[in-house]
Amino acid sequence: MVQVEINSGICGFNTVVHAEDKTDYKASFRLESECPNWKKVDEILGGKELNIMTELFKNRATGNLDSQVLEVSLKTIPHISCPVISGLLKALEVSVGLALPKDATIRFKD
Repeated sequence: MVQVEINSGICGFNTVVHAEDKTDYKASFRLESECPNWKKVDEILGGKELNIMTELFKNRATGNLDSQVLEVSLKTIPHISCPVISGLLKALEVSVGLALPKDATIRFKD
């Protein structure tokens, strides 16, 4: 189980992603979020088994990106630059062993 804590910034909402490997590059996630929009995403996709290769990579034959996480997030989240989108995908990637767990940071300089 991979757990990622995300502070979204100025909105002040915190989200925790729990991503779990289901073998063969499949995983599921659950979200604990203060954000009502991310709660909706969890209601739609939370606990659903996802093919992480499909979630993270374009289809070689068509060139399309068929990510359910992106599709649902872009329909549900009004703020496209919300860092939870990338944090959720990174948690899924780490959960199946496609990446190592390493903190990422967005820092504004004065």
